[in-house]
Amino acid sequence: MTTGDEERRGRILILGLPYFGKMLAGDLSSLGWRAEFLPHPGRSAGGWARVAKAAARADIVYLIGSRIDRTSPQDRLLRLRRRPVVIHWVGTDVQIAVEEHRRDNGSLRVAERPSHWCDAPWLVEELRTIGVVSEYVPLPIPVETAPAPPLPEAFSVLLYYPVDAFDREVFDIETMLRLPGEFPGVRFTLIPSPAETLPQPLPPNLEARAWVEDMDALYRETTAVVRLTSHDGQSFMVAEALSRGRYVIWTHPMPGCMRAEGFDQVAKALRGLLKKHEEGSLKVNSSGRRVVLDRFGKGRPLGELDERLRGLLT
Repeated sequence: MTTGDEERRGRILILGLPYFGKMLAGDLSSLGWRAEFLPHPGRSAGGWARVAKAAARADIVYLIGSRIDRTSPQDRLLRLRRRPVVIHWVGTDVQIAVEEHRRDNGSLRVAERPSHWCDAPWLVEELRTIGVVSEYVPLPIPVETAPAPPLPEAFSVLLYYPVDAFDREVFDIETMLRLPGEFPGVRFTLIPSPAETLPQPLPPNLEARAWVEDMDALYRETTAVVRLTSHDGQSFMVAEALSRGRYVIWTHPMPGCMRAEGFDQVAKALRGLLKKHEEGSLKVNSSGRRVVLDRFGKGRPLGELDERLRGLLT
């Protein structure tokens, strides 16, 4: 037997980006939703049949990331479905949607019928330029609420550069690989791309690591995180680092971060942090930690999602 709350919560099918989708399915299930994540079926006819069957059963279909073109699976879904559909835009998908709109290849069904949410405020503005009305709704991020660990004794910088070639297109790898040479006494770590996938030779003070399981340990060894992207959504890594009192240099406007782009600006920001470190005056980034805990702590995003999703069923 289910409680009244469980009945109102109902069944959700989550599709889209696996990392976010699996995490969100677990979070929503903990609240009583019957949440299921299914991966992209690729060329599998059986996989598509499974998705179609699950979509027919679901009270809500929840897409994390989407396409907007007329031949997209999302358009085909909306031709048949009359119950609620949510699209949660998270970054590069918005960039692609804007390009499809420029080509006059946008689907009105995808643009107008779902509930459109964005995980970063600037994505709302981007979608508005192509006539898609959306709201800023943050995704739950597992931030660290325990007291921030002290900064490491040795000043160190963490860089992020994805493995997938498509994802790499928006990252400024040229600047990232120039930074170690500008700061030869600083240790740089780049994740999650193995060394053999990067331009050679690598600077001697740059260590490239593959996928890291224990990110908490790595954050403890890190003074500053540098994320350089021409387009982005809300980075989980940025929020995770800020919640641990680390400094973050990012190309996008988030309170608590140092905003910089291009080699000169990023090097200047790092130089300022390093100077304070050498003087012994660099403390944990308490202001950045407060910002991210206020926004993502105490289950706030999950609570807002729960309320919004329940509202779709009324």
